[in-house]
Amino acid sequence: MKKIAYVPLFLALLLSLTGCSATAEKKNEAEVHYTLGVSYLREPSPTSALKAFLKAAELDPEAPKIQNGLGQAYFMKKAYNQAEKHFLRAVELVPDNPQYHNNLAALYLDMNRFDDAIVHFRKAADNLLFQQPAVALTGLGIAQYKKSNYLEAVAAYKKALEENPRYFRAHFHLGEAYYALDKIPLAIAEFREALRLVPDNPRIQYRLALALVKDKKVAEAKDLFRAIAATVPDSELGRNSLNYLEILE
Repeated sequence: MKKIAYVPLFLALLLSLTGCSATAEKKNEAEVHYTLGVSYLREPSPTSALKAFLKAAELDPEAPKIQNGLGQAYFMKKAYNQAEKHFLRAVELVPDNPQYHNNLAALYLDMNRFDDAIVHFRKAADNLLFQQPAVALTGLGIAQYKKSNYLEAVAAYKKALEENPRYFRAHFHLGEAYYALDKIPLAIAEFREALRLVPDNPRIQYRLALALVKDKKVAEAKDLFRAIAATVPDSELGRNSLNYLEILE
């Protein structure tokens, strides 16, 4: 009788081990597709990334990083509602992951949902384990700037620069906030620092040139407009620079 009693127990154990093996195999295969998706995102090739992440999600739908990957791929394809769905799922699965909050906030920023962006940028920035707090703080500043809360934006950008003094985006956007506050010399200083960190960037050159015109430093502004027109002649920045050169001649 004892031997008979052991048989179903042994069979159940075998079935359990087989199930675990199948699950592990699926997770391993999902990891392969996830890794492929990440490499496609870096190219960037969002359509190929999306295909890889969708396959990964079929195999391991509860993996938060796969949900986050789907959010990123949809975001890059400007499929905002789908991106939000997957970012929210990633946050639901791991509520204290600052990268997931930062990604969701970046999406809301692009969707002009600035209050929602502020909430999630703050959650990312306040997490002591986040390796890029300057990024979240700069995003927070941009959201405040878009709401015309220029002083709050300045505070966020300054805090970002405390975290990373070489983060050029924080310098650039701080310059924009100072410009909006009519603090032109301060704006010029920040644009110059951003340009020092990222030389020959047409967007930074253009904003610096506008600030220089307002500060009556026309000769230097014209040099920058000429450089922009020569570097990106067919872009909106290039065309606008040519227009300014005609006005300033």
